[in-house]
Amino acid sequence: MPRGVDVPSLDQYKEWDWIPSSTMKIGDLVAGGDVLGTTYENDLFNEHRIMVPPKVYGRVVDIMPKG
Repeated sequence: MPRGVDVPSLDQYKEWDWIPSSTMKIGDLVAGGDVLGTTYENDLFNEHRIMVPPKVYGRVVDIMPKG
């Protein structure tokens, strides 16, 4: 994104298409910054990464299918 461009954040109430990370498996340890999956955002950003928030960690117990 070019410097100075003001882009609104993703709508948290819209239902987004979900594509889980192909490298993530049930039982994997995840921590802040790990990519859980992606969604299509817009023409400027084709891929929006869904990530584990900072200072959060845990183990993957379930992976929702693509959709």
